[in-house]
Amino acid sequence: MRLNTKIFSSVSTKSFIFGSVIVTACAAFVFTGFGSLNPGNLFGLDPNTAAQVGSEKIEMQQFAAVISSQLSADAPPEQRKAIVQQVIQQMIKEKVLTEQAKKMGWSVNDIEMSTLIRSIPQFQNPQTKQFDFQTFKKFIASQQMSEIAFYDMVKQQLEVQKLRSLLNLPSPLPSKAAEIQNKINNTEFNLQYALVSLPDAALKEKIAEEAKKYSEDKANQSNLNNLFINTKNQYQQKAQVKVQSILISYKTAQRAQGDALKRSQEDAKNLANEIEKKLKSGSDFSTLASQTNDDIAAKNNKGNIGYVDETNIDNKSAQAVLTLNAQNPISNIIETPFGYRIFKFMEGKPAVSKTFEDVKLQLAEQLIGNQIKQKLDLELQKNITDAIAAKNISKLNSLLAENKITWQYINKLYKVTDSYISELGTATNLAENVFSLKNPGDIIPKTIDFGTKKAIIKLVTITNPKESAEQLESLKKQAMNSSSQEFAAASEESLVKSYEKSGKIKINPVLLN
Repeated sequence: MRLNTKIFSSVSTKSFIFGSVIVTACAAFVFTGFGSLNPGNLFGLDPNTAAQVGSEKIEMQQFAAVISSQLSADAPPEQRKAIVQQVIQQMIKEKVLTEQAKKMGWSVNDIEMSTLIRSIPQFQNPQTKQFDFQTFKKFIASQQMSEIAFYDMVKQQLEVQKLRSLLNLPSPLPSKAAEIQNKINNTEFNLQYALVSLPDAALKEKIAEEAKKYSEDKANQSNLNNLFINTKNQYQQKAQVKVQSILISYKTAQRAQGDALKRSQEDAKNLANEIEKKLKSGSDFSTLASQTNDDIAAKNNKGNIGYVDETNIDNKSAQAVLTLNAQNPISNIIETPFGYRIFKFMEGKPAVSKTFEDVKLQLAEQLIGNQIKQKLDLELQKNITDAIAAKNISKLNSLLAENKITWQYINKLYKVTDSYISELGTATNLAENVFSLKNPGDIIPKTIDFGTKKAIIKLVTITNPKESAEQLESLKKQAMNSSSQEFAAASEESLVKSYEKSGKIKINPVLLN
């Protein structure tokens, strides 16, 4: 069917937001070609067909036009493949909806087509703001489209839009349901929690007891000795000194950077001498280290470079700093491959060499610590859960006291819409159980998992929300929109899957490679 001036003069202009979608689509409708097609193995499709969806076809030219608007020529293969698949799946979904709309008798007539096209600003005269047929024809020609091709594209878009409008019709939410939802979302709970885990001090004490037994058992000596051999370096430590450093570098020194690249070695030595004189006359080392230092990390940390020994600093510097102490805190100028250095003593660590017997208990704690913690936590969790289930509050309080576990307040009033509690963690499991609490002192009859922590929860107070007509109406609208959008998306997905199962969707293999 051909679009003509008679059709366009039959109705008055009406604005449609949907018109911008049509212009965007046809702006991309320029065939640039897509790959090389092999006439064989096309699942019964001809090479010019990108996909067959029921009785509807997606022409390769249509597909290539959409792809050309979304894919740059230098796109990497992975990105190209992903976009190709996204586009063909979206086009297939629209064809499914088009066919379903036709089956329901929701065809689009000339008046609807004309009303939409006349409303698109790109087809209107800039001065009169009225539809101009010549402007329309010029635009279509600039996109290398025929009027029939454009008409078919707009017709399909309108058919799809009609079906989507039906699927998105909101479902009424009864007032009672809105009241219940408002109560669920806005009831505030003042809660206390008790962690179902031994406090660090109590846990450390229990692990130490079990580790002592383990280390004294001759059957465990081999395990302990093997661990000692594998971690021996942890118990052998060289003497270290924590120091501040000033580095004055020059252009030929290793790792020279910044101002040092403009400085000769002689200039660097002279500058180091000046700094040394200032230090001897009482200038503050931290201030000078922050002002004149070619070691950027040290400069930004008032000269502090942490603990050093021969393993993490050059040999000359290591020899110098290991002679420093509180009585002799500042070194002479040290010439190193990186420039001239001056160090100041902060504190020292003596060399350490521990034997197997020195660390046997520590090794036992490493071996069985996690195992003991898990065992104790599981036992504690079971005992607490049993006490709660039996409503034996006396037993529960006794268990908490024995294990030095105290009730603590959740600082913020809790609502089920809160996804996270700062003191505990993710609150999904709490939301599912919190309405079992009715009266102050009630305890949720199970341990709640907050991700990294487990706890029991007790109600202090509960505050029901105030119900206003305005709030309830707003909630009803939100629920209606949310449910209709979910229903529409699920319906579209279901339609596409039914087509796939019945073999009504065939895709040109070249698009899948």
